[in-house]
Parts: sequence; structure tokens; C-alpha cells
Amino acid sequence: MTATATSSAATGQQGLSSTPPVRQLGTGGRGMELCVPRSSHPCLTGADELSEEDRLWPGRVRRLGREQLRRWRLDSLCEPVELCLSELVTNAMRYGQGPVVGVRLYGTASHLCIEVTDGSPDRPVLGVADSDDESGRGLALVDAIAESWGVTEDGTCTWCRLSVPKEQP
Repeated sequence: MTATATSSAATGQQGLSSTPPVRQLGTGGRGMELCVPRSSHPCLTGADELSEEDRLWPGRVRRLGREQLRRWRLDSLCEPVELCLSELVTNAMRYGQGPVVGVRLYGTASHLCIEVTDGSPDRPVLGVADSDDESGRGLALVDAIAESWGVTEDGTCTWCRLSVPKEQP
């Protein structure tokens, strides 16, 4: 199935951009792909903040991921997948270099995989945040929740894999 959603359709909110920001590339079988355009590039411009539009994307992607998991009847994975999606998309928006952020959510009978592509060859670093730091815990959360995670050889895609619970008789 191929669909295009506008900002307001994706979030249920009014007054956001009327351009189609999300192109849902596929949801058939066990996969969902999103192409999210970026409106700010903090790592390239030296700005400290994301644009208002870009700050909304992690929540939107979380909701789209939750909807897909419910279609797949994997409700028990909603919270861990939402958290991983949110952290990886936030990092891609903040540190990525490409004009879009790509998000893939797909699965097999035993695993669910999340891939976030940001166009940057810079590899993310699993850091240690101090107790008073306001950021820096995203990859530590992904590391704690996911069965495994990593980065593609070219550095442009960060992925994680979660186990799918076995069906109960």
C-alpha cells in the first residue's frame, strides 16, 4: 500500500505545513518505510535548535510506528519500538546531513528491525550523560532496550533489532 500524508493528517493537528512531509513508501506484509523531509540542519549551520517542524517529527514517527505495530498485532512492542524510533529519529534530525530522514520498520517471525538513515557519514557514539545533562541518553536507551543495534559501514544508517514475542497458544 502506498500513501501520502500531510502534516495535519499525520499528527491530527491543524495549522502545520500543507506540503506532504511524509511519503509512506510501503506497508505491505511486514514493512513500513517513511521519507521525512528536514527543514533545519543544525549540524551544518551550527544552530543549537531544530526547527519547530523538525521537532515534531519524532512524535509523528512514533505514532505511525505504533499504528503499524497494531496492524501487525504486535501491541506488546509498542513502547520499546516507540522509544527506539523516537531516539533514532531525533538523532537523525539533530545530527544528520541529508535533505530527508529515512525510516524503515520491518520484521520477521522472530525480530523487528528499525533503520533510520540520515545522510551523514559520522557514526553515532554511545555516550555517558551526567545526571544534570539534558541530552545524551538516546543511544544508551536504545542499547538497553534493543537486542542489538549498530551503524552501517558508511555511517549513514543507524539500526536496531528487537525480539518479537512468541505467540501464546
